[in-house]
Amino acid sequence: EGLPPPLLTWFRGPQVLREEPGVASLPLHLAQVSPQDSGTYTCVAENRHGRHNRSLELHVAYAPRPPVLNGTLWVLAGEQ
Repeated sequence: EGLPPPLLTWFRGPQVLREEPGVASLPLHLAQVSPQDSGTYTCVAENRHGRHNRSLELHVAYAPRPPVLNGTLWVLAGEQ
């Protein structure tokens, strides 16, 4: 909110977020997030009278993945 209305720009880390499939702004909307979307997001509001920003940390929770077993497992007959 401001007069004149501020230009809002969203960043993820140092990268500007552009509107693209899965990303919309005002408010920022991220569709189908994954753990790779975790990080610091910053909104910068700017007009000729000044500039303000706010940041937030997004942590995407997810279910554990099955362990990956590499190598050979030897079991004697009749044992578990």
